[in-house]
Amino acid sequence: MSDQNNTSFAHAFLPGLILGLIIGAVAGAFVPDLMSGTKIKVDPAHAGNAVHERDEHNMGEDLIDDAQAGLEELETQAEDLVDDAEDTAEDLIDDATNTLPDSP
Repeated sequence: MSDQNNTSFAHAFLPGLILGLIIGAVAGAFVPDLMSGTKIKVDPAHAGNAVHERDEHNMGEDLIDDAQAGLEELETQAEDLVDDAEDTAEDLIDDATNTLPDSP
């Protein structure tokens, strides 16, 4: 009876352990790089211009304008998605009612 327990342990635990180590190694290689975010590259030729541009323009207003433009774009996309979903639902209802038999 103890031989049966050892073999079931070896058949279940060892492959799981090996698979877990492989998945952990792969995740450890890729996840930290993905979680670190985007890397900003600064062109040295334009680095001085950025300071002057920032001083000349009020960055807060630019950010607000960009955010409002992005919000309007998202609203348009959301409305399009809702319209598409309504059209699809109406088509499915029409298809279902047209394929129903006339008599039970």
